[in-house]
Amino acid sequence: MSPELSQLIALQETDLEIKRLREEITSLPLRQEQLERQFADSVKEHLDLQRELEQAHADRRRLEADLAAEQQKHQKFKDDLMKARNEKEYTTAVREIDVAKKAISSFETEVLKLMERTEQLEAQVNQRAPEIEARRREVDGQLAECTSGVATSQQRLQSLTAERGRMLETLGPVARATYERVSRMRSGLALAEARDYSCTACRMRIRPQVFNDIRRGDTIVTCENCGRILYFRTEAALT
Repeated sequence: MSPELSQLIALQETDLEIKRLREEITSLPLRQEQLERQFADSVKEHLDLQRELEQAHADRRRLEADLAAEQQKHQKFKDDLMKARNEKEYTTAVREIDVAKKAISSFETEVLKLMERTEQLEAQVNQRAPEIEARRREVDGQLAECTSGVATSQQRLQSLTAERGRMLETLGPVARATYERVSRMRSGLALAEARDYSCTACRMRIRPQVFNDIRRGDTIVTCENCGRILYFRTEAALT
């Protein structure tokens, strides 16, 4: 096989690796999103409990505020009762005190219910917390691994891109132009192996004389069907 054809094979392998690395780097945000989504799905029940607990705390604070306000009213009505100057004022104060007592009793009952509920929720949340923390550490480790892997891939990509430039400089103008043209047409696969008198890319049969030219490897031969540069691996003939 001619040095130029060997260089073309190495160039395609480099281009394929560059393509793979770029796809890997580009896919990082998606992989991070998938990991976070998987984490959210795995801890959904726990997160639902946390939200319910937060809501229960908020409801309790609201009820306790309402209770405090009603207790202030109750105290005011008691003061009004003590200051009553006639039967009407006395009767009104008694009625208002009774209404306030009922409201206070209702609020106290609701607050007690919420206290019991928050205690239950806190126990459930605390019970599952270690498991969730362990899962979070696992996901964070996977995210860090992805980020580190991409950083390594970026360095590798820079190195291969520079190497690719050097490879192109060593090619003759015809070989380089043919490679770049076919590569654009065939999604980066500018070369294909010729085996058993066929192009392994498009499966088109190769004429015996052309196949012999490909086996010699001293000239660039393209597939008459798909246009790819054809090459022959000696080790393939031995298997």
